[in-house]
Amino acid sequence: MHHETYPFPHQRLDAYTVGLEVARDAKRLSDQVPRGYRSFADQMMRAAGSTVLLIAEGANRRTAGQKRQRFSEARGECGEVAAAAEMLGLLGLVPGAEAAELQGKAARVAAMLTGLLKRIG
Repeated sequence: MHHETYPFPHQRLDAYTVGLEVARDAKRLSDQVPRGYRSFADQMMRAAGSTVLLIAEGANRRTAGQKRQRFSEARGECGEVAAAAEMLGLLGLVPGAEAAELQGKAARVAAMLTGLLKRIG
């Protein structure tokens, strides 16, 4: 894919691309959560979706303050995805290796968002 073909600023951000991977992997993990624990899976999915949408919203905002707010919120949602994956793995509700992989990807997105926030100032 060539970045110049993307019509929106968020599509050029690695944080957005990896955020989409986090959402995809969260869905795969969520699908494995047994009945009775679905609320945790649902919360993880909401946080993963919010991460992606907030990154997109922030990238398309004009002012530094608006960008900062959305990227900061996205970073918080990323932390929620990681915590949910860790908890589900720890409780033995999903495979530990898959939970750890999702935590790692969420941490990558959070780090990229930290970098974006530093660049905004």
